[in-house]
Amino acid sequence: MTTAADKPFDDIRNLVAGMPPADLQSANAMRDALAPFQERLKTIGRLEPALVWLAGWQSRIDIAIDRPLIAVFAASQGVAQAMSGQDAGKGAKERVALMTEGPAGVRAIASVYGAAFKVFELGTEYPSADFSKQPSLSEKDCAAAIAFGMEVVAEGADMLVLGDCGFGSATAAAGIARGLYGGQSTYWSGGRTQAGTERIDAVREGAQLHAEFLSDPLEVLRRFGGRDIAGLVGAILAARHQRIPVLLDGFVVCAAAAVLHKIDPGAIDHCYAGHISAEPAHGALLDRLGMTPLLDLGIGVGDGTGAALAMGQLKAAAAAASLMSA
Repeated sequence: MTTAADKPFDDIRNLVAGMPPADLQSANAMRDALAPFQERLKTIGRLEPALVWLAGWQSRIDIAIDRPLIAVFAASQGVAQAMSGQDAGKGAKERVALMTEGPAGVRAIASVYGAAFKVFELGTEYPSADFSKQPSLSEKDCAAAIAFGMEVVAEGADMLVLGDCGFGSATAAAGIARGLYGGQSTYWSGGRTQAGTERIDAVREGAQLHAEFLSDPLEVLRRFGGRDIAGLVGAILAARHQRIPVLLDGFVVCAAAAVLHKIDPGAIDHCYAGHISAEPAHGALLDRLGMTPLLDLGIGVGDGTGAALAMGQLKAAAAAASLMSA
């Protein structure tokens, strides 16, 4: 007999179905308050939509970013280990060390803007399976990683900035994008000159292997994604239920958002693209999500750097908007 415990994804679907909406009254009040300043002098310029969005999720016109959290997720992908022959667990640990002890710029940016900065490891020493040969995660493990990610905002925040530093996670994200949207594996993998034939071949083989399951976004996640990407899905989901606005960073983070968007396009209304990175196919993914990024600085990493810089800009703009709307 099949029980509820045998279908852990049902709980995730129920959470998506029960998401709270934005406060349109506050959003419209912010838009009206900024209108006199935008009509002639364009005081806020192209930041106006982001400020209106922020008011809608903070349910206030005196918007502010006082307790931001920059959360970077890390895990190891078996497909990357199969492609490169490197120890994926060791590679992931090295990346975590770089983020926590090395010269990771995002950590300094967090300090400048008074943001909490945390790196969340999701079984880095246990690589997921090679998705070109079998599902990356079991449904139970995938749901557990989503649940872990949901705990990231347990202590609260008024802005969540998401990044990723997983080993092989860009390949997993390419597989997710291919699984969700179809198209050529080369397109989502960044082209032969940029990513090499190994990633393209892995994504193509995975798409063929899992073809009959690609109509379910959560199945796409577990078949291609690692624990870090599943954790990012959980963080985005929990932030929505706590009405915490989210800034998305690069290709991997946006692949996680795309899973929820595919279930329900309104599921990521509380999310904004912090920037468009130089990562292959990030722009194409943002197009699918209908998102216009705040910044375009040519940043080539997805570890939260670009979104953290966008958070700083939005923090300053929110202070200006609060003054103008007083």
